[in-house]
Amino acid sequence: MSYLFWFRILSSNDACSLPEFDQELVDREPWNEVLEALIEPFPSSLLPAVEESTYSTPLEVAVLRLDRLGSPDFRSTPLHVSGNKVFKLAGHLDAFFASPKSSLVSFGGRWSNHLHALAAVAQCLSIPSIGLVRGYPEQPLTATLQDCVDMGMTLKFCDKQTYAKRYDPDWRQALSERYDAWVIPEGGEGEDGIVGFSVLASILKDYDHIWVAAGTGTSAQGIAAHLTAKQTLVVVNAVADQGELQRQWAVTMKSSVACHWEIIDDAHQGGFGKCPAELRTLITSADAAGLPLDPVYTAKLVSAFLERLAKSPESPAVKTLLIHTGGLQGRRGFDL
Repeated sequence: MSYLFWFRILSSNDACSLPEFDQELVDREPWNEVLEALIEPFPSSLLPAVEESTYSTPLEVAVLRLDRLGSPDFRSTPLHVSGNKVFKLAGHLDAFFASPKSSLVSFGGRWSNHLHALAAVAQCLSIPSIGLVRGYPEQPLTATLQDCVDMGMTLKFCDKQTYAKRYDPDWRQALSERYDAWVIPEGGEGEDGIVGFSVLASILKDYDHIWVAAGTGTSAQGIAAHLTAKQTLVVVNAVADQGELQRQWAVTMKSSVACHWEIIDDAHQGGFGKCPAELRTLITSADAAGLPLDPVYTAKLVSAFLERLAKSPESPAVKTLLIHTGGLQGRRGFDL
């Protein structure tokens, strides 16, 4: 059933409901062409100034603008979901449709990209949705949460202690029973959050290095699964997790992926969600260059990439793809 989700996101078709649909029409949709239309050259104005002779071959850097999915200028699709959330939700939707449950429940903060995307998808597919939010009902709604409400999501606020139980399988089972719901982990992580990235496989094969920002690392895992031994995945960790993601990957990724991989752990700019003045300056410059960035993930991705180029201009030039994972709605929380 996630085929219907993909069809709605990646085509200009206006149908958005659960009745039977034409599978052959979905299969004929030129997915590669759709995704290739989202690849743009990285703005040259943001690249560090180096002598042209520094590189043995011309530097090729592109950006996969997943943030443009769902935007008014992309194939006339008005659905308010974009970036990596599109891919992380696809497998969870498959699991939901295969279950007897009638609603969706998940977790997030007051500026959660995940809840924002889930509310949009649930509205599109006429599925009741409940968002468990860390916070208190007397607090004014953020713009993100107001959007969620406007898209039909029911919000349930949790104090810090209650929200901390979101990883507790017994509590999640209780939530499932209470709301007759399929419970999606925070951020859409887990095995079901990985499978949707198979859609990207055909365009990733053309690049030597792929860069992506990470929180839980789910998107990076989904991408790594479709890279070859000749490719390198560079993961910019947006969380100050004292090396936890690095340790997890050292165990779980060693035998499960063919590609080389690297995690950059010192590019979080002071911690998750921190946006110091230098990062704001980069965001302003990127805006002027036509590449809007969010301060939580993609600005730190670009910052780490540019720092690597500046420190190692003598490195052999490779064909590089930066993946823009969206999250632009969250800029409102930073007055950007």
